[in-house]
Amino acid sequence: RRRATLPHTEGTFPNIVAAHLAPTMSRRGQISIDRIVALRSSVLPLYVIVQPDGVVTAADEVSEDGNDFLTTRLHGDQISFQSIRGHYLSAQGDEVCTRQYCSADERFFVERLDTQYAFRSRSGKYLSIIDRAPFVCLSAAPGETEMFQLFSLMMSGVNVGKQLDLLERNGHVQIDGVLEEQQLAALRADVAGLGGTDTTRIHEVRCAGLVGKSAGLAELAAHPLVMQLALRSISPMLRLSDVESCCTNADHVRKELEATTWHVVHPYSSVAFPGVVDSRISFTANWFLDPLDEANSTWAWIKAPFTDGVHSPKLPQLSSPEEVEAVVKGAVPLTAPCGSVWLYTGAVWMSNNVGAASFWKDYDAQTRYKHLSGQKEQTQTSFRALTDAQRTAPARQELCPTVLQATYVREYVSTRNPLAPPAPLLASLPDATRRDLERLTAAAA
Repeated sequence: RRRATLPHTEGTFPNIVAAHLAPTMSRRGQISIDRIVALRSSVLPLYVIVQPDGVVTAADEVSEDGNDFLTTRLHGDQISFQSIRGHYLSAQGDEVCTRQYCSADERFFVERLDTQYAFRSRSGKYLSIIDRAPFVCLSAAPGETEMFQLFSLMMSGVNVGKQLDLLERNGHVQIDGVLEEQQLAALRADVAGLGGTDTTRIHEVRCAGLVGKSAGLAELAAHPLVMQLALRSISPMLRLSDVESCCTNADHVRKELEATTWHVVHPYSSVAFPGVVDSRISFTANWFLDPLDEANSTWAWIKAPFTDGVHSPKLPQLSSPEEVEAVVKGAVPLTAPCGSVWLYTGAVWMSNNVGAASFWKDYDAQTRYKHLSGQKEQTQTSFRALTDAQRTAPARQELCPTVLQATYVREYVSTRNPLAPPAPLLASLPDATRRDLERLTAAAA
């Protein structure tokens, strides 16, 4: 793996930036620590590293892909550290190791001195780094080698830990400026070449199973920023379910459709009544290849309410028209600049045809107003001629935005499109991307 040395002050690298985290105090007086950090000894140029197989060691660098950073979780006045592959740092048996679960030995009490931290196990011993094997161990008393500095993970110009915190608190987060124009142009060309942008006389065109269609689409499915958030928030064994494009003709929606419909992603869309008793079995990344604004967006969303108040999300296809109407009253219009990504967990009701028939509703209202106010049209056009003209008019590209949706599911859920990318395409990808895709599509291989 390519590795990057993180200095004690802010440092910049090709893919990640590690910034020294200044400690803050929460309202309850507890120490607030970023959600994704690298642990570095305050006196030795070494970091605590949890390898993919769960072995704990130390190194003078961290990997540029961000996978050496640890996810923090607070448990009252204690903290746990979990690797991106699911291993929890543990002090079981007074030895530093890892476990696949988080219990008393995997939680450490936090002690702070200025900008440095010490982590005390339940036995009273402190996490320590030394300059010889086993490198990471426990010490009976706190000293210089038991003090750590913390570094935050930065990718695409954002603090990834803060995005993880927002995602887990709100269930969704939008990150702007992730894709550059060159990437966007290539992705638009890929989708167009597959017929995914021809919305002539239809309100939408969708293309599924795109992960194996081009290198750009495959790389998007394993985007480093999305992988950091998906694997840390849902499951380290997450699987890619599908990559689908959707180009919506907003003009057609407003003039030709008669009703608004709502849907959810797989697997919520594929179950029978009463649905799924799990609100966090999927992770969805919506990539905006075009700007979505008030003029061209017929998209809206609302987080699925729970039928039992806690776990089982209500699903549109398993709800009566009256129930659907009640839920979508709180729907939020979806807008986003191009190049941004909107991430959410679990079931979210989505629609890309909000405002169906709104053109004719406005037209009727204007016609009635003109009639009642005595206004007359200079040219008389029949209603049939007007509707024929609207129906045969060519699609206006500025009103046809494209969204790419990558969905991921828990390891025990069947995927929507279980086809792995072909071997020649995988071989053409960068090593880190290829490894991630192989893990994401392992069940399909």
